[in-house]
Amino acid sequence: MNKFKMLALMCTLVISSNGWSTEFICDHSTHEAGLIEDSPEDVLFADEHRWLYEIIMPESLRTSLPDEAFKSFRVHLKDSDKVFPHPDLIKKENLKSWPATSELSGTITYVGIVKKNYRMDVVKTSKGLELHVRIHLQNPTAQDKIDYLDKIKNAERLWNESRIKTNFTYTFKFDLADTAERAHFSVRVLEETRGPYDQNWGRDWTARVVAHEIGHMLGLGDEYQTISGKFDCLRPSLMCTAWTGEHMAHHHYFVLRRLIQAKSKAE
Repeated sequence: MNKFKMLALMCTLVISSNGWSTEFICDHSTHEAGLIEDSPEDVLFADEHRWLYEIIMPESLRTSLPDEAFKSFRVHLKDSDKVFPHPDLIKKENLKSWPATSELSGTITYVGIVKKNYRMDVVKTSKGLELHVRIHLQNPTAQDKIDYLDKIKNAERLWNESRIKTNFTYTFKFDLADTAERAHFSVRVLEETRGPYDQNWGRDWTARVVAHEIGHMLGLGDEYQTISGKFDCLRPSLMCTAWTGEHMAHHHYFVLRRLIQAKSKAE
């Protein structure tokens, strides 16, 4: 067993009564900091939002792996949408007045420096809100279409199975689109690739990797060091380790916060 797998397995899942926390108890010996440098503005902004970090990140991780936990949190602050409300405000009475279908879009900071888009439709249904992402494959074989549809639907299942408790219903829906014009993203199919998520997809990707890449399309960043590939983040997290990670509550917070009208705590 290689070092990566050993460290990943040294974290134990614990279901918490806290609606925002999926607990992972990790051996402190897995601690590896190695954080990359942020701009002074990024550091200040992240420090100003430690109050949010302490709410949505499990205490077990904040205590046992403080550097990795904060890294897995703070990368998601690098968003064109700078409104980060208290998690308690993410509820039905604070939802924006969404029309039947509306596109939600913005930019994340990819590999720490590049602005890249996230895009999805917010669809109002009889059951609640549906967050819909459509992907177009530019050069697929017939087998690619079958394989990717299966992977995308399994990625959809992973996102829906990990939803947090709210007093409104929200679901994720991921589909293949027949044309680039009908899609939020159009990607090339390659045998192997590391992306980026909005340009190239690999045939060797699993459904869990697809769930990670669609996480970018929903507006989440990579929690690991994107240039070196070093895992200076929470290994149990899907946005840290795409092949083995799990969804965590903070992933859902950073998506759902865009659906409400509430202002940041700082405002």
